[in-house]
Amino acid sequence: MIRYIGQCRLAMSALLLVVALSAFGSDDRFSQIDSPSRNNALEKDADARIDHMLEFFNEAVYDSVFPLAQEMMDLCEKHHMVRRKMQAWHMLIGAYHYTGQYNQALRETKLMYQEARKRGSDYGKSMAYFNMGNVYFSMSHYEESADAYEKSIPLMLKIDESVLLDIYPYYCDALEALKRFDKLDQTILQWYQVMQKQMKSLSPDEKNVALANYFIACVQGSLGRNSLNDAERYLNDAERFIKDKNRYEYMYLLFYRAQLRMLQGRYDEALQLNAERLRMCNFIDDKPTLVPVHKQRADILMQAGRFKEAAQMYARTYLLSDSLNRANTRTQLNELRTMFKVDELETVNTERESRLEAMEAHSAWQRSRFITIITTVASVCLLAIMLLVWYSARKLRFKNRELALRNKELRIASEKAEASLRMKTDFIHQISHEIRTPLNVLSGFSQILTTSGASLDEATRQSINHRIVESTDRITNLVNKMLELSEASSETIIERTDDVSPVRIAEEAITLASVNRQQHITFDYAADPAVQMVTLKTNIKQATRVIQFLLDNAVKFMHPQGADLKQGFIRFLVKPSDDNLFVKFIVEDTGKGVPAEEAEHIFEEFVQLDEYYEGTGVGLTVARSIARRLGGDVMLDTTYNEGARFVFTLPKN
Repeated sequence: MIRYIGQCRLAMSALLLVVALSAFGSDDRFSQIDSPSRNNALEKDADARIDHMLEFFNEAVYDSVFPLAQEMMDLCEKHHMVRRKMQAWHMLIGAYHYTGQYNQALRETKLMYQEARKRGSDYGKSMAYFNMGNVYFSMSHYEESADAYEKSIPLMLKIDESVLLDIYPYYCDALEALKRFDKLDQTILQWYQVMQKQMKSLSPDEKNVALANYFIACVQGSLGRNSLNDAERYLNDAERFIKDKNRYEYMYLLFYRAQLRMLQGRYDEALQLNAERLRMCNFIDDKPTLVPVHKQRADILMQAGRFKEAAQMYARTYLLSDSLNRANTRTQLNELRTMFKVDELETVNTERESRLEAMEAHSAWQRSRFITIITTVASVCLLAIMLLVWYSARKLRFKNRELALRNKELRIASEKAEASLRMKTDFIHQISHEIRTPLNVLSGFSQILTTSGASLDEATRQSINHRIVESTDRITNLVNKMLELSEASSETIIERTDDVSPVRIAEEAITLASVNRQQHITFDYAADPAVQMVTLKTNIKQATRVIQFLLDNAVKFMHPQGADLKQGFIRFLVKPSDDNLFVKFIVEDTGKGVPAEEAEHIFEEFVQLDEYYEGTGVGLTVARSIARRLGGDVMLDTTYNEGARFVFTLPKN
């Protein structure tokens, strides 16, 4: 089960803050002119402010957290209290997160990481990654969430291992959502080693919480491997350490015990456990958690052969999920409007300041002119010369000021346009997961309709069919285009951590593209001996993907359009560049080719020179974007006139 970061998660977040507050060290540096007594007073004031914020945070009074956190950050910046500033920043990001303002939370997280890196604060970087993981998890971006948690853990390992007891549960949830059960088992082992070191320093209640969370993670791994006996044993171990049935650990225990009973075929017990879990969700009004619990009940009914009840529960799950998605979308739209309005106000203030400066300059000019007229009475000839020089200089200054003002306006407009484009891309990426949510419900409906012996009345069957068609059309037509558009505009840095030979990259791309199995195409592949022993430092997955784009593109334009057309020829070459600094992957075909004047145009978004062929027109855009983020490039060789030749380069170092 995915532990939704909702109201039931506030207890854990509060614990993490308290633990983090005890980890103060040498990061806090005071001004040299401050006396020891003044430093002590500032420390007490800072601690009191953070305690005050923590009270509001744990009571979910986030409107009070925003101004207090900003005041605390300003105070810490003034007196060089780095770690305390990171604490206040952590709570500010948490307030944005729990109020659904994910864009603002990610923006603050990025700023927090940049400052922590600038000041050399490993603590700040670790907490920034932790916040990033939480926000991405709430947005259902589990890949990015797991990556952020994985970067947070080694940094916190150097500072305070006790904080890891609160980070590991989140990381395990992300790994479970991604079904990375081998990695989950490794993480559980690391968790156990850290917990063994920290047990002596924990209070009895803290020990119970830590052990309960640990055994719940063991249950996740056992169910992922379908080891039902191990899962039963770990559930019993977890229950021994849950002393309060109102804690969120008990709710997860109910969920996984119901999941286990379903897998064991004990459906009545599974439904009873699920009913108790639903009651607790309704009691704490944690709506996001209701979705997987409703889905679990529908799955149990389905496995028990109660198809009509299962269909009704799947329908309720779909409606609840759709309602939550609409609410999240409204929140995101309101956040974007607010951010855009703030940018507009900043622009208006800048324009007003510019006009005020112009008025002040004009007033100063009038005073100067009056003085000049009085002083020129003594010499008319000298006055004429001085006026001519002065007028020319004034005109030039005015033109320069006007030009500078226009340049400033253009720069502001350009920055706004870039920010708007980034927000649009982020927004498209965010809402794409909303239309994935009904897929689980559709799967349940499809199983009901195709299950042998299922008894459904005609009205129910027609209703299910209608929802399947409606949801499928909604999802299928939009998801791929959204994801391709987002990737084409991506500026994310690609990690280059793979040591791999160019030959391996080429051979894996050929396999993925299946180009050598196309019956209507003659395919030839050759690798220069000079690249056989070369090792590249790159990202093999992304590099292979670029070549696959180019091979797929060649195959697409080699499809025969009639019975009288000859088969095409595709040649794939790997060799070093002339300066021996790059490795070149060359894809040549005998297709219709690309005009030289379109050599750069075809790499722009949505460009298709021939609309007869299928495609969205972003493949080459994505390929070049990935190549440049890998340190290379993708180009069209306009000297080749037998079809089209694309050259993908990767740096050797």
